[in-house]
Amino acid sequence: MNLDQLLQISALLDFYGGMLTENQRLITRSYIDYNASLAEIAAQNGTTRQAVGDVVRRSVKKLEELESRLNLVKKYNSILVKIPALSKKLTQDAVSQEKISFEFEQLFKTLED
Repeated sequence: MNLDQLLQISALLDFYGGMLTENQRLITRSYIDYNASLAEIAAQNGTTRQAVGDVVRRSVKKLEELESRLNLVKKYNSILVKIPALSKKLTQDAVSQEKISFEFEQLFKTLED
């Protein structure tokens, strides 16, 4: 996995990790976030490297399926991109407070959808 994929899976774990079993969550987090090898995780859990790899693959697949249905990470990232622009507008005198409030409300509606 490349760095972008690891970061994406880490974000998915943050958003949807609660939907995994505790074992799936711990093993996947160890592998993705803490860069532990399959052999290290297997030794800690008294299992095989293949079993750990299977858990990671199944967990990642489940996380990706949840994101494809719910799009929470996508919505969150789109909002993060818009916030600096709105913050910049706050410092400009020509922009009305009402307009900025409306734009923030639109961002929050995006989260609700």
